Amino acid sequence: MRHETAPIEPRVSSQSFGLATLVKSGICAAVGLTVLLQFFLVEHFNLNSAETQARLQLLQLSWQMRDSLNRVIARTIGEVRLMSELDQVRQARRPEDVRPVLKSLQNSFPDYAWIGIAGPDGKVFAATDGLLEQVDVSMRPWFSQGMKGLHTSDYHPAVLLGNLLKSSSPEPLRFVDVAGPIKDENGIVRGVLTVHLSWDWARRRARNLLVPALREYGAELLVVRDDGVVVLGPEPMLEKKLATESLSRAQRGETGSTRETWPDGKVYLTGYTQTGLDGESPALRWSVLVRQPEEVAMAGPHALGRWMLVASVLLGIALAAIGALLVRRYLTGPILMLSGAIETAVQDGAGVRGKEIPLVDGFHEAQVLSHALRDLVQREDEQRRALEAMNEQLESTVAERTAELRKLLMHDGLTGLPNRRALMQALPEAMRRADRLGKPCAVIFLDMDGFKTVNDTYGHEEGDELLRQFGARIAQAVRKTDMVARLAGDEFVAILELLADRADAEEKAHRLLPVLREPYVLKTATVVVGASIGVAVHQPGNARDLDALLSRADHAMYAAKRAGKNRLVVDSA
Repeated sequence: MRHETAPIEPRVSSQSFGLATLVKSGICAAVGLTVLLQFFLVEHFNLNSAETQARLQLLQLSWQMRDSLNRVIARTIGEVRLMSELDQVRQARRPEDVRPVLKSLQNSFPDYAWIGIAGPDGKVFAATDGLLEQVDVSMRPWFSQGMKGLHTSDYHPAVLLGNLLKSSSPEPLRFVDVAGPIKDENGIVRGVLTVHLSWDWARRRARNLLVPALREYGAELLVVRDDGVVVLGPEPMLEKKLATESLSRAQRGETGSTRETWPDGKVYLTGYTQTGLDGESPALRWSVLVRQPEEVAMAGPHALGRWMLVASVLLGIALAAIGALLVRRYLTGPILMLSGAIETAVQDGAGVRGKEIPLVDGFHEAQVLSHALRDLVQREDEQRRALEAMNEQLESTVAERTAELRKLLMHDGLTGLPNRRALMQALPEAMRRADRLGKPCAVIFLDMDGFKTVNDTYGHEEGDELLRQFGARIAQAVRKTDMVARLAGDEFVAILELLADRADAEEKAHRLLPVLREPYVLKTATVVVGASIGVAVHQPGNARDLDALLSRADHAMYAAKRAGKNRLVVDSA
């Protein structure tokens, strides 16, 4: 009689051991792959989001510096153009007749280091504080070019004024010059008016702009001249040539951000843009670069990645241990029960009969595996949902930050009104609507009278509050469909649409004068200021010249100021 116990026992034991090992290995592999997938996906979105946010911050800083440079150069060009047309300047016969006018302009913006008038012979006729009077400046570029027309001289060191002017900062004196011809009533050039703008204003703006960024992000701001020379930036790079991809893009007029290797061998995230006034021939073209070491920008995300890797490994070990316990409880046990039943039946000598074998083979094992698979799938779904929720949160955060940046770009931070950028987008649309509907639109240029006195007397906080109330009154006095924007300082612009005619524009603008003359209740005082208002009307069918319309309103406003302030002048064009 043959014994089958010996061959059956090792075969059953081998199958049981192999199945348990295979299932345990499969569970460990599935858990490991799931954890790795989760780690790599989260790491990918985390790094991409962090880099995108860092680039947007750098680009925003470059925009702010660019706008500051543009505003000051535009202001200087406008004041040189305006001053050269004043009768008191054009008809001056003695230096003492015009010197107070020059000093008044210098007091309005202390960074005007020197303002002078040179005669056609190249000698300085009059100047602030009498500096360089009767000195021959005919060989200076600002004089030769200023005789021909409005001219700006780029960043340069002090030549004649180096030993005469005192600087409040340790940096060397550097200037940007704006010069224009002085013509008589017959159009004959009688001299050149020039303003030497101290470069200290750009240095201060860069320091004020980057104080929080340097502390939090380690960013550096550079301003590069059109010939590639660094005129503002880290001390080792000042007045030296620079060549980077971001600079080349900025000089081509592009705006954006990039990842690049700089001459020092380090990798930086760089935001870049270019200055320049559209349509203004004497505008200066500077490239504004804001850079940040990549290792600094991505330090936080990389630290988070390392933490997530450790957490993922620990989670994988924990899940693998749980899987092994489940295999032993719900899979190995039933198989051992089956093998024990077979072994008992063989040892009893009764042979293996179907009715003696528990209904475990196949059915019970499939049931256990289905429960295990269901558990794994459930875990994977939970992890996927958690990952999707995390991704949605990341996308929502990026969208919120993007919306905040867009709002900062289009609104004035002090008054909450639309800024110059928003105005320049809205005005062309208003002109198109005027042409389409056959109803004129108007630009109202308002400049507060007496703001400097309030600001100097009661301080900048009260001055800021006055600006907020002033802007709010303008917005409340016009229709909700009209737009009110703050350009800079105490200058505001309103766009009125759907007007009946020029008289309608003038009547609506006149309503603002008494409203703006009412007292303003500040924290420490109650003040009264006025407004000089210039109005320019765009008639349907006229050329849609945005700059010309703003210039007409601006000139009308200055005409109101010259006529005695707190009044309104309508452009006659």
